[in-house]
Amino acid sequence: MKNIAGGLKFVEQLVYAKTGKSLTAIQKAVLQESWDGQRKTYNQIAEEFQYSASYIKQTVAPQLWKLLSEVIGEKVNKTNIRTVVERRQANQSSTRCQKLIEKLRKRLEPYYSGQFQSIHTQNLVDFSFLNHSQSLSSLTKLTTVIHQKPIDLETPKGYVSLTSAFYIERIPNENRCYQEIIHPGSLIQIKSPRQMGKTSFMVRIIAHASMLGYQTVSLNLLQADKKILTDINKLLRWMCANITHKLKLTNRLSDYWDDDLGSKANCTIYLQEYLLLQIENPLVLALDEVNQIFDYPEVAQDFLSLLRSWYEEAKDNDIWKKLRIIVSNSTEFYIPSTIHKSPFSVGFSVQLRSFSWEQVQDLAQRHQLNISIGDLAELMWLVGGHPYLLRMAFYHLAHQDLTWEQLMQTAASDTGIYSEYLHQHLWYLQQHPELAIAFEQLLKAKAPIELEQVQAFKLHSMGLVNMQNNQVMISCNLYQQYFGR
Repeated sequence: MKNIAGGLKFVEQLVYAKTGKSLTAIQKAVLQESWDGQRKTYNQIAEEFQYSASYIKQTVAPQLWKLLSEVIGEKVNKTNIRTVVERRQANQSSTRCQKLIEKLRKRLEPYYSGQFQSIHTQNLVDFSFLNHSQSLSSLTKLTTVIHQKPIDLETPKGYVSLTSAFYIERIPNENRCYQEIIHPGSLIQIKSPRQMGKTSFMVRIIAHASMLGYQTVSLNLLQADKKILTDINKLLRWMCANITHKLKLTNRLSDYWDDDLGSKANCTIYLQEYLLLQIENPLVLALDEVNQIFDYPEVAQDFLSLLRSWYEEAKDNDIWKKLRIIVSNSTEFYIPSTIHKSPFSVGFSVQLRSFSWEQVQDLAQRHQLNISIGDLAELMWLVGGHPYLLRMAFYHLAHQDLTWEQLMQTAASDTGIYSEYLHQHLWYLQQHPELAIAFEQLLKAKAPIELEQVQAFKLHSMGLVNMQNNQVMISCNLYQQYFGR
């Protein structure tokens, strides 16, 4: 270990695996400043980080060295920490094992980054452990970490609550959005296929805005009737009525709605001359599942262009500076070739992707599961880093209602843990034969292919495919196994 950052990260991983807790900020500071032996005294550390010297000497440091001694299994102090940790890491990870991780990471890259390359299941199987069965046999078993405190498992349905221990941060996306929401008139777009964590991500931006004293209103277009989604006038009245209700104001739509002006003008006037004048603090309007209107291009065109006009208005209008908009949708809005300007290429855009190898390991740890490199690679190959599918697997494994072998044998069946999820996709494809035909082409393809643009967007919104440039491919092996039967 040649650098402080690498040493600190390794120690943090050991502490978390043993205790289920992370080091505090001041513990990290003492550890970092002690890495090169007597580089800084406790007095110097206390002065630099604005703590009392006695607190560092008598509380923080003794507790830290005691904790690390218990975690590592030998005496640790300020002068030997670097030597002990380097030796521990060398003993724990062989060079061969590290090479294995890197090769697996490269082979699994397309399934959590959207990059394409030719991968064949047989190659992965041949590679995994046929040549390493003796040296790595001890790593191939799934175990539950028994020395940690019991955890309260959460059924992986719906969004991940603010208090959940199972939310994996999308660094640096959260912080970027926290900074963006402060800007007057800001607009944030959150994009990803379904069940990739958009709502969980949005909820945290809203919570951050609330902590700043902003008023917040969340609307989910899944709650709007179809007759509302297909009529721009009804949709905008529905939106205004809901905002009014959630701000606990009197509904005055009848006073402001003039049929001669048009629905977009009426909606704009209602917000500008009534709602925004009634509040002192900024208003964050969060619109979830906006893709519900994408099947109705004229409505989508009008609705998105209206949001765009509000964003532009805020540049010079103090009233509109109060409004901050968050929009979440499962795919891009398809623009016909006759339209040359997107109605919504504005604001700050965030694309949520599949979990990386490190995030998957983190999620497994939070479920107190110790999964071997080979097994984790097999799971990544199966679900491609999909957050919901991973949480489903880890939940059932931690709950111990199925074994690892049962999970892998039944995953792509009509009786496995993913059966309901797969049946929903199957039903949707059956209702849309043109998508089913396009998806079948992908199942048979040996490499990424081009599809008609609307079909590609819709399959991507379902999470069934990855897209790059003009080419698409099946997003994970679970779909290939289930739909390719």
